[in-house]
Amino acid sequence: MNFPKDENSQVDLVESLVNGFLAEQDARSIAAQYPEVAGSIVSWIREAAHMGNWARVGRFANLAAPLRVVGLGGVLQEIFDSDVQGSNEEDLVDILGEIQAADAVACLFRVAERSASKDAPAYWLCQKVISSLGEIGTPEALERIRRMTASPWPDAVRWHAAVELEIEEELGFDEDRMLG
Repeated sequence: MNFPKDENSQVDLVESLVNGFLAEQDARSIAAQYPEVAGSIVSWIREAAHMGNWARVGRFANLAAPLRVVGLGGVLQEIFDSDVQGSNEEDLVDILGEIQAADAVACLFRVAERSASKDAPAYWLCQKVISSLGEIGTPEALERIRRMTASPWPDAVRWHAAVELEIEEELGFDEDRMLG
């Protein structure tokens, strides 16, 4: 990476403490041990993404999410908007929902649009987008989910969107037909 030597060793130390999902208490403990985390982690994520180090991006995003680090939603949107390959899109989509990044609604919808043609048959990424939009819960997010209940979205996506909005019966959707 392109960090100064002192910062690089700090980045490596912090990264070594992160293994997958972190509870808020664990994240706060790391941040207390390394106070510069809150102010630096977004730039660390950006630099790791630039270098294609997706494992590091994931670790730092998992640390930043429970800390509600300012700028996390923005840097994750930058990653999605760059349409690079190799990131764990499902985890990053989950994080945008977890932090209720209202400014990420349009970005998440674009992720679903891009993935729908290649996400078959289960449409896992689309399901994650639907769930995250539901967690965000703004009128705009709910409207995007509502749009996913209509054609030309694949039936499985339409079903999951309707379930998230709790309107599958209202729309007359049949689970066996839609998911079969």
